[in-house]
Parts: sequence; C-alpha cells; structure tokens
Amino acid sequence: MNMMKVFVLGRRESAAFAQRQHCELDDAGTLKILAELRPILNTSGPLDGVPLAVLSFLILLTAQRYNVQADRLLKTCRDLEYLDEHGLDGLPKLLDKLMATLWFYAGIEQGPQLPEQDGESVQDLTNALFAVLAVHTPAHLMKMAEDWAQPEVLAQLQPFARDPDGYEPVFSPTHIEFMTSIEKTHCIFAPSGKYWGADDWVRTDSWEANIRRFADGLFRFMAVAKREKFKGFAVRLPPELSASVPVLSRTTALLLDELNRIDPAHSTCLQNEVGTVGWKFEWAGEPMFFTAFGTCYPPDHPRYPYGFDHTYFFFQPDFVLRAHPSLINGKEEGSRARILASFNKQGMSYDNEGKEAEAERYIRPMEANDPPVHWWLDLPVRPSGQPAEMAESHA
Repeated sequence: MNMMKVFVLGRRESAAFAQRQHCELDDAGTLKILAELRPILNTSGPLDGVPLAVLSFLILLTAQRYNVQADRLLKTCRDLEYLDEHGLDGLPKLLDKLMATLWFYAGIEQGPQLPEQDGESVQDLTNALFAVLAVHTPAHLMKMAEDWAQPEVLAQLQPFARDPDGYEPVFSPTHIEFMTSIEKTHCIFAPSGKYWGADDWVRTDSWEANIRRFADGLFRFMAVAKREKFKGFAVRLPPELSASVPVLSRTTALLLDELNRIDPAHSTCLQNEVGTVGWKFEWAGEPMFFTAFGTCYPPDHPRYPYGFDHTYFFFQPDFVLRAHPSLINGKEEGSRARILASFNKQGMSYDNEGKEAEAERYIRPMEANDPPVHWWLDLPVRPSGQPAEMAESHA
C-alpha cells in the first residue's frame, strides 16, 4: 500500500466529497471541529471515542486547502524501524501544533510587514498526522470516503461548512481555472508548484473595491507562502481588459498603480525609474515578479490564457524565487534557457533580447522579436503627489 499515493488521492477525494456533501471547510470551521475533538484525546486512550472519519477528513481537506504535497516519510512510516516515530502518543501534540498554525493563518491581517511566527507548516503537520493514521488505522484509509459519508460524520461536519459565497483561495474559481492552465503550460517548472487564486472579479463593484479584495488575498498568500513554500498567486480580470496589447498594457499599469496606492508598506517603487535594469515592483515590503496573460494573444503565444476567457496576472514574490532550487547557486540562467527551449519546441517562442529589464518582461509583445511593451508609460499621473483617479472606462 503506497501511502504517498493514498495521501494524494485522499486529498483530492476530500475536496470532491466536501463539495458534494456541502461540507467544505475554511480555517475557522476546521478549528471549531478540532477544538471539539481535542479534549477527547485528553480523557481517553488514543483514538478511543475519537471519530476517526472526522479526523482523517480534517487532515486531508486541510492538506488540500494548503496544496500539501506528500512527503517521503509516508513511504517509510510503516516500516518497522520507523514505527516509534509515528506513535499514537504523539497525536495530541501534532493536533495542537496544527491548531496553532491554523490560528496564525486565520488571523492574518494586512500590515507594513508580513507577520512572522515560529511554528510548523501545514505541509509538515498534515503529513505527520497522516503517517500516524497510516501506521495505526490502515483499514480506515482504504475506505475513507465510505466512512465520511456516514450520517453521524456528516452531522459533525456540515454545521461548520464555510459560506459557499465566501472567498477561500483553493476553492476560488480563479484558482480552479488557473490550475487547469498550469496543466497545459510548457513551463517545465510550473506543474510542480503550489499556488493560490484571488477572489473573483465582481462586475458590480468598483475597480478600487475589486483590487482591494485582491490585495487582501495577496497579503494572506505572501504570509502563508513563506512557510508553506507556495510559488505564486493568480488574479483574473474580465477578458476585455486584455483585448489588445495596448489595452493589456494600460490594465497592467492601472492594476499596479492601484496596488501601490494601497500598499501596506507604502512603497514608492512606481515613483522610481521603472523600466531600468534592477527595478522591481514591491508590495508589502517584498519585491516580486509579475506576469500578464491576455485574451489578445493567439494560441501559439506563450502568454495565451489557454482558452479561458479572462485576463490573468500572476505574482511571484522574490522570496519564492530565491528558494527555488533551479534558480539559486548559479542555476538561474540555465533554468531560464530550458524554459525558453521548452516553449520554442512547441512553437510558442519568445525572445529576451533587448528586454534586459525585468519590467520589460511583464507583458510580451505580439511577436517575439518586437520591442518590449513599456506599460509604465500608461501609469496615471498623480498631481501634487495625490493618488490618481481611476479611468472611467475601468470604473
């Protein structure tokens, strides 16, 4: 029995089950159920009286919400020499640690700096918890979905289900659609990444209100990404906002301008020499890379949004890139060359010659050899240092 495979399949099944049975959970709901389970472990023997199906569902759905990948410990946890490392006596402490991390994530609010906390990641903790179940309850793991469907289990889960109209990054339409795009991309590193999606665009809201909600999600992503090793954050806007390369240029400028206006760290990056070598967009105290995908591009263009009728933007904080094993220790140039070769092989060529500045790569011109798109020329003017008004066409 391959526990790494059971974990990955169980993660996916927990999400599908939660959707079918109307018991999708967010951090708040998960914490409430864990708070009810936790005292049982103090007053009884290990797992005596503990609803095992509830516990496995919480572990796997939490892993799904945080894009947890299976660690190698699941491959060895049932070997005799490792059994003591995954004993039932360690279950209470692991659950306490998971609750502490989820409390931290649930309480994230925008501030001038990303919040820091000592503690273990959801990535490590859900793997460790699942290893305990793998050692001590293997029969249950082979029929988890059947056990989850029992009326007494649903009765414990459904009252704490999240608001289906609320924003949860991994359940958002943006994330779901973006992950389908990731499966089709020719970037050799993208499929192995962990991502979140922004809240959806609301046409009845103002431009400012929509970007403010995107900013809340971006800040939460950045705080979580450091510990959970996420790779990027996707935002999608209406298709008409990338109807042509010039329109996409203006949308990019207006998006980054609005984010800069509400930056909790009050960066002045857009008042600096945008478009020069070494310049980076900064937000919440972190420099980041930015990529635009538009409906203006044909299917053989590397910035084509893979048939989805939306304008997409993708944010990658530099701390993500600095941690990528293929972009450190002198490997960056070779890795970028391999990505370029992969796209070229598929007839989706692009060219970085004459585009040495990072800002010149945010948007790609229609033809690979065309001059870079100087989107920063579309930045609104801020007279007397005041924030620019949003263009009427985007209000």
